[in-house]
Amino acid sequence: MERAILIHFDTTTGEVKIEAEGFEGLSCLEATQPFEEALGMVQGDRIYKPESHQQLRSTNTHQHRLHQ
Repeated sequence: MERAILIHFDTTTGEVKIEAEGFEGLSCLEATQPFEEALGMVQGDRIYKPESHQQLRSTNTHQHRLHQ
């Protein structure tokens, strides 16, 4: 599958959204980071797509086990 980074600008509200397509798991985070930094986006505003949820669950479980 082809990978792409899409940047959406809402000319009415000035809102900017960055969307990653075709990435596996959380590899999209590394790909979008330079754009987020350049645009001054806040990481807490992320919305994860369904394809990233399995890796998110694994990462959260692993982190939880490390802190026990």
